[in-house]
Amino acid sequence: MRRPVVCALLGLVLLAGCSSGDGGADASPGTATITHTTTAAPSATGSAAGCPSSGDGVPAGADQAPTVDVDGDGRPDTEWIAQQHGSDGGVTFGVTTASGGTATAVIRSASPVARSVLVADVTGRGEVVALASDGRQVLLYAVWDCGLVPVLNEQGQQYAFDLGFTGFGTGVGCADVDGDGVTDLLGLLLQPPGAQNGEAMVQQTIVVLDGAVARNGATIASPAGDEARQEAAQSVTCGDLTLDTDGVTSAP
Repeated sequence: MRRPVVCALLGLVLLAGCSSGDGGADASPGTATITHTTTAAPSATGSAAGCPSSGDGVPAGADQAPTVDVDGDGRPDTEWIAQQHGSDGGVTFGVTTASGGTATAVIRSASPVARSVLVADVTGRGEVVALASDGRQVLLYAVWDCGLVPVLNEQGQQYAFDLGFTGFGTGVGCADVDGDGVTDLLGLLLQPPGAQNGEAMVQQTIVVLDGAVARNGATIASPAGDEARQEAAQSVTCGDLTLDTDGVTSAP
């Protein structure tokens, strides 16, 4: 069994991933939904042979970029996203491995901005996730057994990080926040100076990803620091990778 990925959210960064006071899940109008299909046959991540060749590969005209090795064969793979909306309004994105396996998912959202996706290895040990953004929130996927698997909260809803649309969070990042030597996936909430502390703060709530189910963990708060750190708390990054620079983006 793989080591659980640890994800961190600031405050209640998750929309569908955070539980409300009455035990339900928080959500907001216009929330994106992602339906997934897996066109690559199941194959354990880390296989030296890589994912078996299947699917149609990167579609013509898609925005594509090299990404991390998602299937453990030692070769870089490709993340991509279609430029145009489908007939149902969804935007397809996916990962195509060097061995020819393709897994896809579809973002459906009322957001008027482009959709973007970043694939990253959170821990550097093969714990690969896909972060799919519509500018309002980032939905979380695990790249698992040659497929894109939607990560669900304990209520069975899509797990998502807020990007300031509802006030629960402002960004996503990756760092070791609990001091165990393993990088955590972080949901970030930049808070303005308060009456008591007099300085801006960044909250981080650790969320443990166990397979395709996520749950919230401890919350950690610290001073927001300089302008660069505050900007990072309002961005989507993972280690040296950024959504803006290393991700792929559709047309609006």
